[in-house]
Amino acid sequence: MELVDYILLVFFMVGITGYGLCKSREPPNIAPSTQATIFGSGISVITGALSLCSGFISSISLLGFPAEIYYQGSMMLWYIPMYCISFPIVAYVFIPVFYNAKLITAYQYFENRFNFSCRMITTLLFVLQMLLYNAVALYAPSLAIASLTDIPIGVSICITSLLSAVYISLGGAKAGIHTSAVQMLVIFVAMSAIIVISLKQIGISKAYSNVISGKRLILNDFRLNPTIRHSAWSLLIGGCGNIIALFGANQISIQKYMAMPTLKSAQRTAMLNIICNTIILVLYVTVGLLMYAHYQACDPRLSNKNDIFSRFVIDVMPKGKGAVGLIAAAIYSAGISTLSATFTSISSIIINDVWGVIRERHKMPALEYQQIKNAMRVLPIFLSFVSIGLAFGCAQFKGIILQASFIVFGAIGGPVLGSFVVGMFIPRVKGAAAVVGLLSSVMISFGVSVGATILKVRPVSLELGQCSNQTNTVFNEGLIGTVTSTPLLYGIDRIFAVSYQYYSVIAVITNVVVSFIVQIILDWCSRPTDTPTRQMAPLELTSSLLLDEQHDPMKPREDTLA
Repeated sequence: MELVDYILLVFFMVGITGYGLCKSREPPNIAPSTQATIFGSGISVITGALSLCSGFISSISLLGFPAEIYYQGSMMLWYIPMYCISFPIVAYVFIPVFYNAKLITAYQYFENRFNFSCRMITTLLFVLQMLLYNAVALYAPSLAIASLTDIPIGVSICITSLLSAVYISLGGAKAGIHTSAVQMLVIFVAMSAIIVISLKQIGISKAYSNVISGKRLILNDFRLNPTIRHSAWSLLIGGCGNIIALFGANQISIQKYMAMPTLKSAQRTAMLNIICNTIILVLYVTVGLLMYAHYQACDPRLSNKNDIFSRFVIDVMPKGKGAVGLIAAAIYSAGISTLSATFTSISSIIINDVWGVIRERHKMPALEYQQIKNAMRVLPIFLSFVSIGLAFGCAQFKGIILQASFIVFGAIGGPVLGSFVVGMFIPRVKGAAAVVGLLSSVMISFGVSVGATILKVRPVSLELGQCSNQTNTVFNEGLIGTVTSTPLLYGIDRIFAVSYQYYSVIAVITNVVVSFIVQIILDWCSRPTDTPTRQMAPLELTSSLLLDEQHDPMKPREDTLA
């Protein structure tokens, strides 16, 4: 990077952070509140939609999606019709339950619906999920920045994590929402710039012919085999499970819905993400295809596949004109927006579902506003150091980071989504059966994902440029979409070769089936009793679970104690 690139990078980082801190200031005529401190307040639909999108459109997707397209092709475009199915489900099935109940965290629902144990298990799963995701989300931009600049990867990890924590600590959740919205716009601009500059260099006609000859634009894989990594079915069915788990049953997303002034505005925020996610997906896929068109004759043979995007930027973007600095700013923006969202959500979970519950159980006074405010300032700093430690462990990972993130969300987020499905749609299931179902789905999903890791399940890459000094080979088209693994007796390894896109769906089905069967057994073994009102499905008796609108959720309620 040239001096102008460094100047542009610093300008973007300082400017965006300053903007978030300025927007976080509440008008003097508005009294401070617990909800505003944890969620933020006064957020517009557009800002909320961009911030919601940025929570998961992180540096992982910015680096991972183009790499995925380069090595595996563009089947990921099947996510577009999947968005049109999953986001309406999020908006009109999940959001009303949380928004009307005025819950501080999503996992309070499980204590209201089932029991205290279910709430604690899902809380711990969320914290584990976000810490693991943070490690990947922090490592990814640092890897790219280290490739683009002279900044060592360790220094980049520390700067990214601490910067995210500082403006959340100083500006609170509202600063994080406004900042992440602007960062999303930076990502849009940067990816668009890459596409325009690349097309000018490569040419539309040559790019298209290279992509077609390299089989990167294949969209008609309708094979029903569940081990096909990216078939239309795995992306539609498994993708729906992933998106609903992320945007309908995850504290990061729910926290942003709760920052909206009305239920309708929260629903619009979710629905706008059909457009936001579609635009960013098309940009990512286009960049990935252009990367292949550029390297079609000679693949750079990188030791880490996640470096391909950074290598492309260095090779294609003009030097000394600030273009590389803009891309570096987009990468940092993607990483920081995700980290700030996770720091805020984990902090709210620790305050409400751990600290608040401990005080409540010991008959201590409810947390005061100033205590919550102080905790929201200290916890992000602490979490940043935890994330830094975990991120260094990711340096050993050589696979495509996009898959790693989906595994984390599917294997851990899937069981939690399953519990929400049980709670909303199966009123017969009570606390004990719900806990057994949840634990069973955790074991199954973790078993499949860990087994895939141990057996080294790897995708077969499409044909890459051989370069002039290598012998040309004939690629077997039957291998497209397949995976390899360490063979076991009787083909047992194929169980673990199932597409990672299905992990969340497997977890949901396991949770629902086991919960229902266990409840039938418990009913048969004991004398049936009337189901308490607070344990009935919210879609039947939502009003029985709603908190009074004037009630501060941080204050204990006798009717929600386990």
